[in-house]
Amino acid sequence: MSIAVQCIRALGKGERGKRSLTEDEAFELMTEWLAGNVGDDQLAMILVLMRVNNETAEEVGGFVRAFRARFSGINADLDWPLYAGKRIYENKSTDKPWHLVAAKILASNGYKILLHGHAQRHLANKTHAETFLSAVGIECVSSYDQAQQVIDAEGIAYLPLEAHCPEIVKLLSWSKRYGVRTPINTMVRGLNPGLLPYGLRGSFHPSYSELHARIEKIASADSLRVLSFKGVAGETEFNPKVSQTVWEANENLESQYWEEMTSCDIPVAKSCVVGTQEADLEAMSYGVVGTMMAALYTILGNKEQAEANAIRYWKEYLT
Repeated sequence: MSIAVQCIRALGKGERGKRSLTEDEAFELMTEWLAGNVGDDQLAMILVLMRVNNETAEEVGGFVRAFRARFSGINADLDWPLYAGKRIYENKSTDKPWHLVAAKILASNGYKILLHGHAQRHLANKTHAETFLSAVGIECVSSYDQAQQVIDAEGIAYLPLEAHCPEIVKLLSWSKRYGVRTPINTMVRGLNPGLLPYGLRGSFHPSYSELHARIEKIASADSLRVLSFKGVAGETEFNPKVSQTVWEANENLESQYWEEMTSCDIPVAKSCVVGTQEADLEAMSYGVVGTMMAALYTILGNKEQAEANAIRYWKEYLT
């Protein structure tokens, strides 16, 4: 029996007979699809069945492992996925990618960051970071080698999905064809194409914060710390004005309850390189600082130190 048929039977049986895929089954399935031995129609059926049954960390982790086996490593610190975009609201500028400002400030303070993402252009109500890269001064690269060169020189680079894994662009396009999102939308956040030791994971639904942390534990034994949280509109941008439970994948799997930032005296920017309106500058300032704090915590492992450094970097950025 082929791996595709085996997986379809496992997922598609009746209520009492169906089961989720094991990590090894998911890994073999995606590996075989990449090799051309599983048909697109078979994989599409499996992905929809997985979504109906609610994909598990083992299933998505197996997929991630299959793709990571094909990736080249990059010498940098932090993996930062950008796939969701931010929702556009009338008469507001809160859709602007404040996470790019945070990433650029961290890079200017010596951290080496690989951004990666994909602007799904059929999502007309979303603003994606790719549109604002030049405004922030972040270079969009077309290969691993160029990414390394730019990171060595500037501390940060953006690697679009189509440049390093066009197969996944095809898989993501199926959500438009079939009318439902698939587990690939979950998987892309955990790709870590640079195989970096630290990472951020933003998601829309609070329950997915734990899921992404569990996926990381399954997909990699090498990560030192990955922080998973409910991001703004599902993007990897932290909202410090909201209390939430964050999940951390390190040598263990842990959760922490982070209170909203209410006691911090954060200076408000007078302008913004991504075009934030004056009425939204306070929210932008807190968003940038909060996102830097989350990123710094991932690397430093100390929330108080991360918060203090984030505020200091922000004040220096404004002067």
